[in-house]
Amino acid sequence: MSTAQYRILAPAGEERENGSGDIDVVQGALVLTPSTGAALRVPFGQIASVTEPEQFTVRVTLADGNAVELSRLGVMRTQLIAELRDGLGDEAASASGAVGEAAVFPCSYGGEWAEVHVFEDALLLISATGSERFSFSFAGAVETRDYAVTVAVAGREPVVLSQLGRRCGELAGLLTDRLREARGRTSAFLASLLPGLGPMALREAAGLLRDGVAVPASTLDAIHPDLTGTLLQVAALPARRDAVTDLGRRTELAVGFKQVVSVRRAAVGVTPWHDHSVTPDFYGHESPGGTFRSGPMGMMAASVMSAGPGRLFGFGDGYGMYGGYWAFRALGAGMNWAEQRPMTARPDMTRGLLTPETEDLAALTTAGDSPTVLAFALGSHPGRVVYEVLNKPEPMTWVFRVDGPNGLTTVNRALDDAGFQVAASASLAAQPQPTGAAQLLASSLAGQVPHDAQWPARIAELLAD
Repeated sequence: MSTAQYRILAPAGEERENGSGDIDVVQGALVLTPSTGAALRVPFGQIASVTEPEQFTVRVTLADGNAVELSRLGVMRTQLIAELRDGLGDEAASASGAVGEAAVFPCSYGGEWAEVHVFEDALLLISATGSERFSFSFAGAVETRDYAVTVAVAGREPVVLSQLGRRCGELAGLLTDRLREARGRTSAFLASLLPGLGPMALREAAGLLRDGVAVPASTLDAIHPDLTGTLLQVAALPARRDAVTDLGRRTELAVGFKQVVSVRRAAVGVTPWHDHSVTPDFYGHESPGGTFRSGPMGMMAASVMSAGPGRLFGFGDGYGMYGGYWAFRALGAGMNWAEQRPMTARPDMTRGLLTPETEDLAALTTAGDSPTVLAFALGSHPGRVVYEVLNKPEPMTWVFRVDGPNGLTTVNRALDDAGFQVAASASLAAQPQPTGAAQLLASSLAGQVPHDAQWPARIAELLAD
């Protein structure tokens, strides 16, 4: 918690309130407690941007256009900005349905500061003015040049991340690994779903049915005549099959699968590392066997020895080398085997056993009460796209109004960017400034149809509008 001066600004910019108060970030919200008056609580989901319009001033812009300006924060300004941006990143990851834990890299994107969060299924860019998600299903080659990472994205300009410094290679390697792992999970999942499909047909199907991408039934049936029917039979709930069959008669049907839960398992079996070498001994390492005692007598003996080893031991000049030998023996540096310091034992560098981090591919399933993979269908009709969940008892079928020949692809991509959380995205229609995928889904929603006896008639009515 810190104290600051604050100003509350209306969407048009006029000042509505000012004063001093306490600022805190608690339980997913920014809390302003003025010295007088009611507290203001702003959840992270209601924050549109966090900027610094001028030095030492933090502006928090709300989704409804109002803003809170904070100044005189002192040393807590940097911490407040970091906490707010971390909170916005977590909120964006939750809203987009990102899978797994993120690896975070600071970088520059579009000429401004940003953080890139690399999840198992997507790349999430968090900047001061918002967030942007790039699914690995629509990502292509990853290239590194001049300390910048470029990611090709289908249907738009490449994503260029710069000012990465020494972490440039680390980010490029991680993105390449995540893309490869995503393709591997898709292939393993389809192999368990379609055990009778041949290797080449399975490879072709996995290349099309990338995570979150809906593929037209005609394209799937070109791989194998019964492929679409088999997928619907094994993935759809029994209560949903009649509705999907009816939808297939009224629209051009497409089928897709989206992983919604991470199957990465943490490392297990590790034991704390311990160095089993002998205890360090900082004493007793001087040369052993010396004959000079300590004190004045030892100094006198050393002085006598320094007079010359040959004359001391009665040898002439021809025996000087023997005198030197006996002198070194007297100093304890000769070949005195019995008194040599023993060699230190070799350290035992034994490590504990570790089962490394793995992916539990067998956990990828569309069955059960909490499936790890969402099965869905999109029905394309002129001016309309129908979204239907196949393996969960969702209460509604969603119908969207679209223009142009690529309506199915547009809705598919918006659904993927929103994490297939249609109800949450549709609720944003009441907000003045929804953004990105949520804005598209909310603005193009034509209707919701409950799964009851009137479902066929209501679907036919919405498709005919």
